[in-house]
Amino acid sequence: MHPRDKARLFHDLGQLIHGGVPLTRAIENLATHTRGKCAAVLRGIRASLSNGASIAEAFAAQQPRISALEAGIFAASDRAGCLDKGLTQAAEYYDAIADAQSRMWSKSAYPIFVLHFAGLAFAVPGYFKGEGLDQILTSFGIYVAVIWAIILGGLALVRLLLRIAERSATLDGVLRIVPPIGKLRRSFALSRFCAAYNMQLEAGVNVFASLEAAAAASASATISNAIGRALPDVRAGSPVAAALEKTGAFPKPMLRALLVGEESGQLDQQLHRLAGEYRTTAMKRLDTIADWIPKLVYLGILIYIGREIVGYYSGYQRQLESLITPEP
Repeated sequence: MHPRDKARLFHDLGQLIHGGVPLTRAIENLATHTRGKCAAVLRGIRASLSNGASIAEAFAAQQPRISALEAGIFAASDRAGCLDKGLTQAAEYYDAIADAQSRMWSKSAYPIFVLHFAGLAFAVPGYFKGEGLDQILTSFGIYVAVIWAIILGGLALVRLLLRIAERSATLDGVLRIVPPIGKLRRSFALSRFCAAYNMQLEAGVNVFASLEAAAAASASATISNAIGRALPDVRAGSPVAAALEKTGAFPKPMLRALLVGEESGQLDQQLHRLAGEYRTTAMKRLDTIADWIPKLVYLGILIYIGREIVGYYSGYQRQLESLITPEP
């Protein structure tokens, strides 16, 4: 599902539930006015609920259109009695993702046009060399196909790496040091961890299960492994902040906030604040990436065009020299 479709779906469900409409009725109301993949998701949730599934099971059954991460967060927020809040947060998240994607594509439109025009411009001289129109168009078509294969292949590779990083601590650690993706992923992971941890605790889940659920919600193998190392200390009576500090996987400001929350009895407020702060930081970094990627694409295109121009005129000059220079 496109992020914009997810944002609208989660927003509408959240608004209906916040207004006091039961989930099953909210789904039925939306299903009659929805088409495509969103309608399929709503029908799937309605069917699962009709068969006696819990809300968590109903959402989880819609994978891959509803991810395990989303299903887990919705289950936690439902147990806390704030399903509308979880849906609204998810809607805001996907709205921001959709806006960033839209900005990247709109700002990349002109560089991509220049890239296509360059391919056509470099193909036209072949006409004056005796090449037929069919041959020129074929060469241009191959050029365009290669360009889009590189673009789409690059996007697919990034998505694959991000999915693997959810299970591989090694790859997750490597991505953490890649600017600017590393800091972006870390901010999102910490925001999801804090939000899910807070929702689980508000739902009355014990601290051990809450930490495990929050680790899974983070979608970060580094955080999941850190929680696995910290849990024995927590079960032995160690404060969560102290146990997490030993792992070295969490930033000092977060640990300090958790310590203050545990000592003051206001852990829920601290977690809510941390989730919001890390989410805001992640969104700002996402905006920065949305601004810079088109600029880098444009720079790469200019370098490519410059290289092609230099190569073309170098070849032209060699031909002139071969004509001017008499044979021995």
